[in-house]
Amino acid sequence: MSESSNSLAREPTRTIHSTDTTTDVPTPDEAAETLLRAFYAQDERDAHLRAGDATAAARAADMARDLMGTAFVAEFPHVPESMAHLAGVRFVEALFIQDEIENREALASAVDEHGLDATLFLTDTAVRDGPLLADPRWDLVEAYLRDVCDHVDIDHDYAAAQTRFWKLHGQQMNWMDAAATAHRIKVEAMLDGVDAAPRDIARLADYFVAGVAGHDQWGDDETDAVDSVADLVTTYYDELFTLRSA
Repeated sequence: MSESSNSLAREPTRTIHSTDTTTDVPTPDEAAETLLRAFYAQDERDAHLRAGDATAAARAADMARDLMGTAFVAEFPHVPESMAHLAGVRFVEALFIQDEIENREALASAVDEHGLDATLFLTDTAVRDGPLLADPRWDLVEAYLRDVCDHVDIDHDYAAAQTRFWKLHGQQMNWMDAAATAHRIKVEAMLDGVDAAPRDIARLADYFVAGVAGHDQWGDDETDAVDSVADLVTTYYDELFTLRSA
């Protein structure tokens, strides 16, 4: 994907590991903590931007990129590490754009009030009219997710399905079926050709949906937030890794 063809896009910061060999295989609980901390850092970036704290927002963004990249390396060990890590970076950047859409009014106000630099954002923060679901930046979200697919060999249907899930979730509409549909596609890619039973893939997608619901209840404390769904996500990774090694 070329961002230069889209005037809304900012060139993302890319974190690429220097080796294509994964030497440390995480345990399910380590993978779970990494993923959950990545999502927490994503939330922190958004909160700090809305509060006008540029330094903290940039720090949280860098942490989210690194942690989500590490999570994708664990999820796609059959992919060169640098490619899997970049897929994770792209994924969390798609989430950054989602935040910039869903909180567009608050972020526009923060820019005006605190003079936040444009480089903190992946899109421009101009005030937009019209419904959130019609924001043209959703096309950019899907484009970033297609890039994720290209790096770790996920079917492109995932990009459209995941974008639809995020749209519905942000508007508190019926998002669970859309989330499960999208995640089943990702699970099949993570299994890398393993002939898993449909019920096993569906169960992992159900764990994902439950994890999203748990994330929606997070508070301000990282330890409490991560701990609240750590067992669920650890079980998810335990079953994923077991299926993949079959």
